[in-house]
Amino acid sequence: MIDVSVTTAPAGDVIVLDLWAADAPPAETGIRLLQVEPRRWWLIGAGEGAADIAAGIADSGAVTPIGGGLVRATLDGPGWRTLLMVSGCFDAEDPSFGIGQVAATTIHHVPVWIAVTGDTTCEVYMASSYAPALTELWAGANNPA
Repeated sequence: MIDVSVTTAPAGDVIVLDLWAADAPPAETGIRLLQVEPRRWWLIGAGEGAADIAAGIADSGAVTPIGGGLVRATLDGPGWRTLLMVSGCFDAEDPSFGIGQVAATTIHHVPVWIAVTGDTTCEVYMASSYAPALTELWAGANNPA
């Protein structure tokens, strides 16, 4: 058995921020930034402020809410890295993959984004339509028969 708990919830508070000619966006109170591509950030907890953020960046980028189509799985426990190795093609056990980092990869043919949030926790973002398949895979790996 892998020592980890998995909880899922809609990720409705996520917006994408693309900045075409700037580095990291300014930090906003209560909003967590995840850099998922060179000039693309996911703003976690920003769902309500999308219009204000869009007005603030004006013509230097774009803001798109994407949370409605995502599920956020929170993996909590010392075995989260081992669990992500089940049917995955990314070395989640690499110690250099640490807090604040994000990796885009596939698990069980499902595109996911893994955000390390603590020594024993991470969040995995996936399309809502794939969430049942991944949670079933993880439940089976976590409690083998």
